[in-house]
Amino acid sequence: MTDIEEIIDLYAEIPSFHEDYKYLLNKLPPSLINDAWKRLITRKRNSLTKIEASYINSEIESFLKREIERYNRQKLQYYKEVETKSHCIVIPVSNPEKSGLEEETKSRISNSSSNSLLYNTNIAPLYSEEEVNARIKEATDNLYQELIKSTEETLKTIKQQKDIKCNQIKIDMAN
Repeated sequence: MTDIEEIIDLYAEIPSFHEDYKYLLNKLPPSLINDAWKRLITRKRNSLTKIEASYINSEIESFLKREIERYNRQKLQYYKEVETKSHCIVIPVSNPEKSGLEEETKSRISNSSSNSLLYNTNIAPLYSEEEVNARIKEATDNLYQELIKSTEETLKTIKQQKDIKCNQIKIDMAN
């Protein structure tokens, strides 16, 4: 396969939905847009050609809306917001019953502004804000020192290589 054929094949895989669907596509991550495109053009029943899929079609619009709803449901199942006394922490939870959050929950409050659940819990913070900030500063300082050492070593190695090349060029010019 030539380079041109490979480029054409790659271009054929790029989703080319109609511009009117941009407001829907902006609500999905790129990987799901690619998956939706592939499903539209490769499904067994009522599959669309690439040209048909790039035009305005009520079937495509309803398909994209279903994909957005599915994506939002999956996000809601994955992320649960846990509210403590002074902080709101986002914790990824695949199954809240197994994680122990259900036992600690006093009440569930549905937050209408965002489609997420707030859990009112009696979880006490493990560390104070000052302790957390001190640990973060210490870790940042350590990483900074490691970066400086690593950069110095890399620069020394590069300088040695350049010196060797320079000396070789001087020797070659002398001959």
